[in-house]
Amino acid sequence: MNASLRRLAASVVITGFRETPPDFPFAGFIFFDRDSASLAELRALTDALRARYDGLPPILAIDQEGGRVMRLRDGVAPMPPAAEIGASGDEALAERIGAQCAHDLRRAGCNLNFAPVLDLAVDPRNTVIGDRSFGADPAAVTRMARAFARGLERGGVLATYKHFPGHGATAVDSHNALPTIEIDEATLRARDLAPFAAVAGEAHAMMTAHVVVRALDPNHPATLSRRILQMLLRDELGFRGVCFTDCLQMAAIAGENGNTQGALEALRAGADALTVSDDPTLAIAIVERLERALEEGDLAMERLQEAAARVDALRALLQPPLPI
Repeated sequence: MNASLRRLAASVVITGFRETPPDFPFAGFIFFDRDSASLAELRALTDALRARYDGLPPILAIDQEGGRVMRLRDGVAPMPPAAEIGASGDEALAERIGAQCAHDLRRAGCNLNFAPVLDLAVDPRNTVIGDRSFGADPAAVTRMARAFARGLERGGVLATYKHFPGHGATAVDSHNALPTIEIDEATLRARDLAPFAAVAGEAHAMMTAHVVVRALDPNHPATLSRRILQMLLRDELGFRGVCFTDCLQMAAIAGENGNTQGALEALRAGADALTVSDDPTLAIAIVERLERALEEGDLAMERLQEAAARVDALRALLQPPLPI
């Protein structure tokens, strides 16, 4: 496979790492608390990674939601969990928190946040979402999440709404197993799907949920479902941004389909950016799997080019870091 095709395949993959970041032309990298003890350390890392790229900057992403999901804590303003922000009902407060978060992330060199959460707190047994949700009311969650995202983007960090089409109505954690949502389609559309539908036309990025929604597609988790990612998210709701997968190492995908096959199926279904949390070797294997799929006719070149073009368009919007 030639080098230009390898770069094309790599341009739809982002990865985390546990030690040394790989020198490979991925679309970007995702950071966790293991990567740095402080804002200054993360900034040194992001500067080094950014220096590798000519032309479009890399995606330098992080999960900085607030509360228990804050990958960077030292040197940044504390952030309450989304549940507390939602309980306040104060959209201006949510926007200010988003703007402060963006200020801190840009000082650290990050340019995209995997937040805010649009999942609803509708199942009290749900621990994977829990206080990461702004609440149970779809309209209120939409207002508060949109305000937080507005603050992020006003501060120069792109927001990513997650986890489409909703992970709040299940007690199963997709890190550990494949959840199934059994609610009827009318309830799903009026409740869980409503926040995503409200923001789809304006969102730069969304992230998928590794959940089977029986009313929409009883045979595939959303991450691997063309019915959900293409027909619903794109064709019906009008989303034109980048569709990120949730981590493909999670058991809901890896345990059912295998990591590289799951990545291929996600891309074919309509995902644009394939996400790996901590295994660059796996990320490279996914690139190689995409190359083989092209050779064998299991992946249309047009689908890969479409995904890469969307990721490139997103990268063109990324803002440079702020001084520490």
